[in-house]
Amino acid sequence: MLVKLLLYNRINYLNLFSMKNKEFSHWFHCYQQQALILNERRLIVLFGSNSWASSLLKSIDRNSCDGAKQSESTWLVYGESDNIKSNVAKQRFRDKLGSESDFVVFHGADLSINAFAGLSGTLVAGGVLFLLVNDISQVETSLFYKRFLYLLNSFSEHVAIDENQFSLPELLPINSHNTLDKTHPLLNYNCITQEQLTAVDAVIKVLKGKRNRPFILTADRGRGKSSALAIACGELLKSATKENELRVVITVADINSLAVFFSQLVTSLPEGELQNGKFIAKHGSVEFIAIDQLLKQPVNASLVLVDEAATIPIYLLEQLLLNYSRLVFASTIHGYEGAGRGFTLKFKKTLAVKFPKWQSLHLHEPIRWGVNDPLERLVFETCLLNAELPVINAYDQKIKPSQLQFKQFSAQELAENESLLKQVFAVLVTAHYQTKPSDVQMLLDNKQVQLVCLLSKKESQKETPKKSQGEIKQHVVAVALLINEGISSSSNITAEELNAVNQSKRRLKNHFIPQSLLTQCGIEYAFDYYYLRVMRIAVHPQLQQQGIGTYFLDKITELSTLQGADFLASSFGATKALLSFWLTSDFHLARIGFNKDKASGEQSVLVLKALSQSGKVALDDINTEFYRCFDYLLTGEYKYLPAELVALILHCCPPLSFDMISLRDKANIKAFAQGHRQYSSCAFSLHLWLKQQLSGSAALKDEELLVLVSRIMQKQSIDDVCSRYGFTGKKSLEQFLKSKIQSCLTV
Repeated sequence: MLVKLLLYNRINYLNLFSMKNKEFSHWFHCYQQQALILNERRLIVLFGSNSWASSLLKSIDRNSCDGAKQSESTWLVYGESDNIKSNVAKQRFRDKLGSESDFVVFHGADLSINAFAGLSGTLVAGGVLFLLVNDISQVETSLFYKRFLYLLNSFSEHVAIDENQFSLPELLPINSHNTLDKTHPLLNYNCITQEQLTAVDAVIKVLKGKRNRPFILTADRGRGKSSALAIACGELLKSATKENELRVVITVADINSLAVFFSQLVTSLPEGELQNGKFIAKHGSVEFIAIDQLLKQPVNASLVLVDEAATIPIYLLEQLLLNYSRLVFASTIHGYEGAGRGFTLKFKKTLAVKFPKWQSLHLHEPIRWGVNDPLERLVFETCLLNAELPVINAYDQKIKPSQLQFKQFSAQELAENESLLKQVFAVLVTAHYQTKPSDVQMLLDNKQVQLVCLLSKKESQKETPKKSQGEIKQHVVAVALLINEGISSSSNITAEELNAVNQSKRRLKNHFIPQSLLTQCGIEYAFDYYYLRVMRIAVHPQLQQQGIGTYFLDKITELSTLQGADFLASSFGATKALLSFWLTSDFHLARIGFNKDKASGEQSVLVLKALSQSGKVALDDINTEFYRCFDYLLTGEYKYLPAELVALILHCCPPLSFDMISLRDKANIKAFAQGHRQYSSCAFSLHLWLKQQLSGSAALKDEELLVLVSRIMQKQSIDDVCSRYGFTGKKSLEQFLKSKIQSCLTV
């Protein structure tokens, strides 16, 4: 009897399950049709088990999706479970940039907002993003999730469905007044928007115009950037002749992101043939070549296109500028996401110096979906991709640092004050090239992170009289993110875990500084101290170079001391100006990375400032060890470290690290300067002399000393030094060295 009852209940459950799936399938078909008619994309949040969510997704007829561009719709799945298999690798979601999808399924124990924002941009009009949330406590304990759902509820287009309270929202009817006209005027090259047409003409001009005038094409996702590149290539191939054949090379971090590009190229020039990443036409070709190969073995290219340039290290882009004279750099700049800001802030500065006649264009109007798309608006708001800098009025621009208010804000205060949150992020985004959507999540949910700001005390004249509750009346003019590391937050770290870290078998989250000191510098006692690391520090662009950053760092030092920290620390991509800022604020070097950062193209530096007596003793040891090894590494790992950085680092060398210059050394130096001795026989004496010379107060202003640093300290080859500094050959270089040393000796 009991068996029959259980079987009966099971059958009823399955029947109910099947009915709900059919109900959802019918509802979803109408829901998705509405999105397609309105030329928009939508989000459905499914609260429940993976098995339940999987059954709903499987109830969707994947082959009858009217939004699909092929006979079968394209699904991207991020995050894997027993019921739902992933086809997007967690660490490689950026490979999907430039591709298109009809549906995205996103799930996992932790919401990776970087991947969420990235994959949302692949959806075409009519597409739906499914966010699966298994654990409701995940939402209840997360300020980020709470804010996300609060913003979600402000959109009538997006839907949340709960397994335990299954209910499908009523769909409002669509009438002729709220449908969008998706027809486009007939433009040249069959472009969809006038902006896209302008972009095509600009790419063509790079080839047909004057040399050394790089063109940068940027856009948020879905604006037809990659298609514009392909249309331009198609037009150039049409005009190519037997006497003037065309060879276009396109490079990108991952060839899979060129799917849209090559698809459009086939459409633009159907008589061509695509095979293995190369499109061949009658009198030319467009070929993918990886950037490392393109730099290692330069090719004779008519035109070089770099797609998704923000995903490629900037120093590699700079090398391309040296090797090719006709270049187009195109990149997705989805708000501030990823290295996009680095591409905007840093690479454009390089172009301005070396190629003052470079051109740029940013595409605004979407092509894959309509204007004011609800999914794009939600992503921009939840990730603060639309955060705008506060306008600093004339009064505040003249304000003294001491007139600013230093204040610490809690995560709860941020969550309750949208105006503050947006201002904080706007300042961070403008000043830093590595700000990511996940930083919003980190600020609101990472208990180890502290936020401190400098606020102007003058209220903006543009503020409206009525303010929302909790809205700040002051401008945020500087922001810093601090994170607790070391013993203050790691009392539960076991000896076994530390041993595993020391043997490079594991890494500990939120302990970057002590972990680096232990594994990279061999400082066994690194985890015996409490560190406050400055993860980010940024000053409003209108108020930079006024001493505000130094004042801010002093206030942070006071706060860190009050909290009992042994060290204030930071790590960043080193430039002369940035490193000088930290060193003049009583920070000292602990480490320089051996490899260039992918985003900045610079080598990372780790600096420390001792705040306790025991910290001072430890820092003396750490800094002395750094300089003990630095000279040796200059001829190997740091051989091509920028000479101005080497000069600055040696300028701060502790006096005890200098070797004594003997009478014989002095004689060798004088003999070389007078032309009586060969360079190689005096090289070591010159090394000792130059090291002391760089410690002088005027050394950092003497740019001629950089030639000596490259040749004597770093032992760069004669050819490299001549090429870098413009000498005609060995004879002119040595004559300069002798003359410069002689002038220094006579001062």
